[in-house]
Amino acid sequence: MQLIVSLILLLLAVPASAVERVVLQLNWKHQFQFAGYYVAIDKGYFRDAGFDVSLRELNEGGNPVDTVLRGEADFGVAASELALYRAQGKQVVALAAIVQHSPLVLLVNRRKITSIDALNGSRIMLTPHETELFAYLRREGVAKYEAVAHSFDPKDLISGRVDALSGYVTDEPYVLQAAGFPYLAFSPLAAGINFYGDTLFTTEGRARGTPERVRAFRAAVIQGWKYALEHPEEVADLILNKYSKRHERAHLLFEAKELKRLMQPDLVEIGLQSASRWQQIALTYAELGMLPEKPSIAGLIFEAEERKLPVWFGYALAGGSLLIIVVAGAAFYFARLNRRLTREMISRRVFERALSHSEERYRQLAEHSKDVIWTLDLASMRFTYVSPSVEAVRGFTPDEVINQPLAEAMTPASYAVVVAAIEDHLSRLAEGDLSAQSAMAEIEQPHKNGGIISSEVVGSFLLDSQGKPFALLGIARDISERRRSEAELRSANEKLRHQLEEIEKLQVALQEQAIRDSLTGCFNRRYLDETLERELSRSRREGYPLSLVILDLDHFKLINDTYGHMAGDQALIVLAATLSADIRHEDVLCRYGGEEFVILMPRMPLAIAAERAECWRSKIAEIRVTFGNFELSFTASAGVAAYPDHGKMPDELTHAADQALYVAKNEGRNRVVIAAASRA
Repeated sequence: MQLIVSLILLLLAVPASAVERVVLQLNWKHQFQFAGYYVAIDKGYFRDAGFDVSLRELNEGGNPVDTVLRGEADFGVAASELALYRAQGKQVVALAAIVQHSPLVLLVNRRKITSIDALNGSRIMLTPHETELFAYLRREGVAKYEAVAHSFDPKDLISGRVDALSGYVTDEPYVLQAAGFPYLAFSPLAAGINFYGDTLFTTEGRARGTPERVRAFRAAVIQGWKYALEHPEEVADLILNKYSKRHERAHLLFEAKELKRLMQPDLVEIGLQSASRWQQIALTYAELGMLPEKPSIAGLIFEAEERKLPVWFGYALAGGSLLIIVVAGAAFYFARLNRRLTREMISRRVFERALSHSEERYRQLAEHSKDVIWTLDLASMRFTYVSPSVEAVRGFTPDEVINQPLAEAMTPASYAVVVAAIEDHLSRLAEGDLSAQSAMAEIEQPHKNGGIISSEVVGSFLLDSQGKPFALLGIARDISERRRSEAELRSANEKLRHQLEEIEKLQVALQEQAIRDSLTGCFNRRYLDETLERELSRSRREGYPLSLVILDLDHFKLINDTYGHMAGDQALIVLAATLSADIRHEDVLCRYGGEEFVILMPRMPLAIAAERAECWRSKIAEIRVTFGNFELSFTASAGVAAYPDHGKMPDELTHAADQALYVAKNEGRNRVVIAAASRA
């Protein structure tokens, strides 16, 4: 009997412990881009949620959205094209926006292409589904270019086969930096195109049929991403051991760092998504002609939290019944008050006639003003009054504007700016900041003839008797002519600038304008020369000391000759990061040339500067740089000089520090030497 009971209990227990096997379709090859999913599998988060998950890489030419819609996968990772599919009637549901800002950028050779508009007439490597880049080029006026099929190989940019290629800021820049290639990354964010990056999604059938299971899957994914962002080194090793060796460990850690910057986990909850932002993405597709003018994406966003009636609902229902009884009794009381109110209404009408006369005077002023005067109800976000001058400015009658939603009164980009400004000012007013009662902005508005006009808008919040804002009173002035004049002036200045640059040789001028070293991110020598002269003048005027340290890596040529220039570059990058982490906000760190660095320290006495230089020397000696199978170490020598002890002019001060560095090198290296006092 005991054996039979045990067998029955075992059979009943099997379904409870069973897990559901599902397939998750990725939108690229295995790399840190999918770290959260690897962790959710490895740490058992999926299994705890009741899932046995198989990850599937994307095949060449594949589409993760189509794969899920065909039922070949249960969940998938896609990007903002989910809004396009939903608006086209495809039953996709976005579960969690993992990457808050799309990593998609255009990469160019910065020695050839210095601005986005310079891409007109160039060869650009793109993929057909990168719609945000097409929108970006269109907004920036880049209309004439040759689209080249994507090879997914940055060498095509390095060799000059193309002038620009699309890539992820988390991925390709690592290859370009390793090759020492001078590049620039142009982001659609610069034109107000803010798409989501990787987004977890499924079908509407699964989201509606088993919402609790979908919520459990989503929670496991988010838990995996939280762990991955906190333990990038561990996850990089996991990827190399179990998934792919396509990228080296340093490449994966670079991707992890950039991915965390785009996800902003310290500011935005992982997986958070906004309906207004998805709608803005759909409007961008409409702008490209891929969707109707007013696309609908209803049902795209998954409700991550289950809606439940609050506990107090039953009590509120009983209280409401009691309230009805009380109201019935109060009705009799108010009937008695009615007679008294009738008498008060007679005196009130007299007051209203006077008020009406006053309002009429102000209305005449508004209706004869060339500027557009309007009022906006904050509760409904609808115009309640628009002056007749709007027809002369924008072609619409006041009634047409009043019947339109606020979003149609301006371009999508301007609407986003205005809504954000209103929310900010309302928040500040709620905190008691009365300076937020008025605001000013420049926006773009559609004209009835299809054109766009520029307007300068000044608004003031109207407050009720309790001091709470209930409406917005505004004045809009057409500044299109001013904008045109400014544009003409800018165009004339631009032509003049190009003529001057041609005379002085454009390439040299552009290189001289750069103030940052592309390898280390430190300031360059030109910036140091300008800053040193300015800081010396300030020290002479205000009477405070100024110190200068010139630091040089010992036997750096040996590192390059032994391990190659990429190893040398990595050593310089680590050295610069070490120095940057240990200088004051007012200090200036520059790469003076090759392996030589200069640290300018305003208001720093000589003795303390020497101590800091010794501290840096000691820290540099402890640096270990992993390069392939090798571990690099190195030392540094430094020379220290100070104003006014060693010089009162820039050349004198740098010469003194350089002489001290020369002495440090001759005395055996790996030491700090203070310059000899000036004889002057």
